[in-house]
Amino acid sequence: MKNAMILTAVALAAYCFSPLYAQSEPNQTAVEQKTAEPPKESKEMGAKTSYVKMADFYLRDGKLAVGKLISEDKNKVVIEQLNDSEIVVTTYSNKEVDMRTVHTKAIPEYQYYIDLAEYFAGRTWDFRDDPDDFIQAVRCCEKAKQLLSEAQKNGGKIKQIDDEIKRLRADRDVWTKEVEPRAKLKNLEFEATVETRLKELENKVDAAAQHLDKSVADMNDNCRSINESISTLNKDIARQLDSLAERTEINKRRIDYLEYYVRHWRPWPPHYPYHKSDSNNIPESKK
Repeated sequence: MKNAMILTAVALAAYCFSPLYAQSEPNQTAVEQKTAEPPKESKEMGAKTSYVKMADFYLRDGKLAVGKLISEDKNKVVIEQLNDSEIVVTTYSNKEVDMRTVHTKAIPEYQYYIDLAEYFAGRTWDFRDDPDDFIQAVRCCEKAKQLLSEAQKNGGKIKQIDDEIKRLRADRDVWTKEVEPRAKLKNLEFEATVETRLKELENKVDAAAQHLDKSVADMNDNCRSINESISTLNKDIARQLDSLAERTEINKRRIDYLEYYVRHWRPWPPHYPYHKSDSNNIPESKK
């Protein structure tokens, strides 16, 4: 039995270290590598698109609020919204929000930045915060392009974004060239009309001074009238107080008299009035 076990072990060792086994092991490793590579590739190709949640609602004063939802709980709603050339984070308490009108939806994050880029691009050429508007539009386009590149899809959309960035930068260069002569024209216009504007300003100052003097005079008249009214009222109150004091003194004397009378009052014996007819009843002896 022992010899059979030894022979079995020797046979297994010879088989494991044979050239055929050594050759088959690399092939198996290659097969494993081939089967392991596709999941890595599919993982790269399957990058998910990120989404943001948008919210819109009405405030209790009737105003509409729209923006990217940052957070929401039973006490407040926090959104990222546009304010002219800025993106600001605003917190609304539930007392300010008409909760029945709150509506949310999810959109791709790259689309959110494309919409922002269109907003800021539409604000250019009004010569109000134009440099900031150009910068914001380009930044939003670049952020949208970055998100699309990470998702590894929408190559046509990336091409459109690149074209939009080029157009914005070209417009900014044209805007820069236009601003300098426009500023010079504004300076020339100001220099040409400075005397007229100063005269208009002086007239406005004089008119304001006259109006102020009239207002001060009216106020003094009102104060004088109020003082006279107060003086008359004080005199009337003083007369009424004197009259009240006099009546109080009279009433006091009357009360004192009544109190004295009540204290010293004594009942008198009954008194019958004498009538002449009663003399007929008197006896003759007594007459």
